Amino acid sequence: MTLLISMRRLPRGLLLPALGSAVLLACQEHLVAPADCPNLCPGGYQIRDTVIDPTENQDSSFEGYVAAGEGGSLRVSYNFAPSEDRAVLRFPARPDSYEVNTDSVLPYTLDSVALAVSVVYRDTSVKDLYVFLYRLPATLDSSVTFADAELAFTPANIIDSLKVDDTLQTQRVQTILKGSTLSRVAIAPGDSGVLAVGVQLRAAQGTGLRLGSSGTQSPTFISYVNVFTGDTTSNHKIYNLVPAFSSFVSQTVPPLDLSVLTVGGVPSARSLLRFPWPAHLRDSAQLLQVTLELVPTAPIPGLKGDTAFLQARPLLADLGSKSPAMSDPFFVSFQTLALGQSDTLRLEVLRAAKLWQGARPLPSAFMLQLFPEGASFTRATLGSSRTPGFHPRLRVTYALSFPFEAP
Repeated sequence: MTLLISMRRLPRGLLLPALGSAVLLACQEHLVAPADCPNLCPGGYQIRDTVIDPTENQDSSFEGYVAAGEGGSLRVSYNFAPSEDRAVLRFPARPDSYEVNTDSVLPYTLDSVALAVSVVYRDTSVKDLYVFLYRLPATLDSSVTFADAELAFTPANIIDSLKVDDTLQTQRVQTILKGSTLSRVAIAPGDSGVLAVGVQLRAAQGTGLRLGSSGTQSPTFISYVNVFTGDTTSNHKIYNLVPAFSSFVSQTVPPLDLSVLTVGGVPSARSLLRFPWPAHLRDSAQLLQVTLELVPTAPIPGLKGDTAFLQARPLLADLGSKSPAMSDPFFVSFQTLALGQSDTLRLEVLRAAKLWQGARPLPSAFMLQLFPEGASFTRATLGSSRTPGFHPRLRVTYALSFPFEAP
């Protein structure tokens, strides 16, 4: 009270400076002290780590998603440990006459034929690669087996052998047949104009390669013909055919081992991996890092340098082997699978795990699959909840909500 009375007696010009000095003197002893507001301030972050094992016996493998020939390329190999394969092709029927219009067709004579295939990947450290083309029965279809096709891979049925450049990973190789060599691709009347071809590989050592099967990398069967017309400037015609059926056959297909998780191979395998996602992570935690760890049960097989990718895709609904999985790459995690790899695979799945939170969370599960599927020599087996010492797991780092106190 004495201070206030004294300040009232000060001239107006000195009142404000005096007030400032009083405030400074009143707070000076607290300037270097910690803040003291226990009833209003948040208590700070609480960062925690946890490891989540998969739901016991709820992780499974299924196969048959992509069959041979349905992927982006065709496997061909020679004395190759992962798989011994032959490519098989059937072209659509080549007409036996040239259609001028709907009312007129003219005969033609065959001048020459070109057969070509595209090597889309090979191991350049292996030398002296030759692609052999064989004539196969025109009745070739999806029921063909390795044993069926192998019966036709005889010297009598060789169309030609094509040298693959030792230095190139990708290359289109072609043979042109004319004159006496046209008999190798002569189409008998009983074959209804259909040509079927088998592809075999030979090299200085065991190896494999992939052939293109679609688009500009598709195999081609081109026939150059002479049509008998009165106009000599237009008597050269071309029939350019791509396969109506293309696939490959394998000597042995490893059985699906239900004690592990398998991805890749042909027919392709995928694995469903479920986790028991705790309520506190679903409802109130802030996820900072979520890592999926998978352990190969054996070194990963494949073709040297031909890297494949493991995908972990969150599920939209859990329907077992038919579960629809997320296709948006923003939520899909990738990890490379290289030849001989055996170390633990780690995939950052934070974005996917955030879909497991909130009032309407997605199932806490992943579909594991290979990319590219149905075309690679890679087939990985990973530990499951039933594989001692190889269990998959989630490592989760999260923050709890601020523990606000009542004011």
